[in-house]
Amino acid sequence: MAGSRFCNQCATPLTKRCAKCASENAPEALFCAQCAAPLDPATPVRAHDPLITGERRHLTVLFCDLVGSTEIASHLDPEDWREIVADYHRAAAQAIERFGGHVAQYLGDGVMAYFGYPEAHDNDGERAARAGLAIPDAISKLNEHPTHPKLAARVGIDSGTVVVGAGAGKDTDVFADTPNIAAPVQTEAAPGTVLITADTHQLISGLFVVEDRGAQALKGVEQPVQLYRVVQPSGVRGRLEAVAASRGLTPFVGREDELRLLMNRWERALDGEGQVVLVVGEAGIGKSRLVRQFHELLTGAPPHTWIECAADPFTQTTPFYAVADMLHHSLGLSSEAGPEERAKMLGHSVATAGLKPEQAVP
Repeated sequence: MAGSRFCNQCATPLTKRCAKCASENAPEALFCAQCAAPLDPATPVRAHDPLITGERRHLTVLFCDLVGSTEIASHLDPEDWREIVADYHRAAAQAIERFGGHVAQYLGDGVMAYFGYPEAHDNDGERAARAGLAIPDAISKLNEHPTHPKLAARVGIDSGTVVVGAGAGKDTDVFADTPNIAAPVQTEAAPGTVLITADTHQLISGLFVVEDRGAQALKGVEQPVQLYRVVQPSGVRGRLEAVAASRGLTPFVGREDELRLLMNRWERALDGEGQVVLVVGEAGIGKSRLVRQFHELLTGAPPHTWIECAADPFTQTTPFYAVADMLHHSLGLSSEAGPEERAKMLGHSVATAGLKPEQAVP
């Protein structure tokens, strides 16, 4: 009968309803006649299908490779070499994933990783640099094994705008020069070091101590590329402090009412009334800048102690990291200092506070 949706003999649906646009289609149809969406989840979608489109992303690409792998492999049994490369791949992948990166490919003893796809963060350049520094550290731990050959890796990083989409024979592919630049960048790095391009340096400026390596001619790249070696994190707290240290901040505008409220609470605290202010707002609205401006207004104020405590997205699994970090800074504990030196510095700090070191330090 006209208008029937099910067979009156076997109850088989006479039409297929599209899950995307709710249009009715013939029972033998594989794709919706209105929106071209597949009507059966098992139906393969071809790469040239209009449903698959390229996605424009800002991507940071990390390329890591072992140094002298051919010579090392020539002195080992193939099975032993396979196990060593597997350990190296595993260590590199853990360092990359720890900072939110995605291992895209294993190319022999090379590793290519994306920061910004499939998951994007507001600090993918910083994440890639931290992962790059973590990879040599992870490999050094592998070298502690007495029978393990001494391995060394070098890392190259580049950033830029790419298109991520379907490629021939692959689920996804990256279309741009960024992956093609990251690979030759690492060939210019010394063993155990990290080199970045100017595009990546712009993203992490102020957050890391870097060395200018000048413009280098890279294999397969038409123009010389400005390179920097990432030495270590600078210790700057957050992007705002990094920008202030490297390029300076724009003039502070507005927020008079909020600043007036903070100064009022400060004056009441000076009168002996303890105060608490909670600054709440959407990301990027200017909370950190407001607090920084308030801090600057306290210049020349009565003697006081300013203590900062901040969370870190890279230490989510470290208990009490924010409190421990605050104590490190306020007590002047150096990250390079050994246990004995730290205990001595801690003893001096607690003695200054009027406590007995032999009781308080333990």
